[in-house]
Amino acid sequence: MECPECKAQVKVSARQCDGCGADFGPPVDRQPARQQSDASKYAIIIGVALAAIILVFVLANMAGSVTCKECKGKKVKKCLNCKGERPKCLECKGSGADPQTFSQCQRCKGSGTSSVCQQCKGVPTKSCPGCKGTGSKSR
Repeated sequence: MECPECKAQVKVSARQCDGCGADFGPPVDRQPARQQSDASKYAIIIGVALAAIILVFVLANMAGSVTCKECKGKKVKKCLNCKGERPKCLECKGSGADPQTFSQCQRCKGSGTSSVCQQCKGVPTKSCPGCKGTGSKSR
């Protein structure tokens, strides 16, 4: 620090100037460092532990798994016959005509559709058999 009287450099803790003898008054007490409360210490510890648990969980789920190629990660497979829409008639494959006689299909009466899909029995989406509904396969 600098003496206000003679501009000489003096120690911060000095009570007077060594050069001119100017009195600086009593030393200024510095406030002691503020202590952290126990609650904030526990909050920090819990936050770090939670972050570590999340990181371990994410890394464990990422390591060794790839997206399922059958369902492309969607976890379900749609029926190939109806694709969740109005189901095609299995007899005429949706054309409405009997492929053997080239006349109107007897099963669907020429509409090309069926009331209930014969392959999925009315349940067009089901859990993917390749990944068992997880969306990923282990390597």
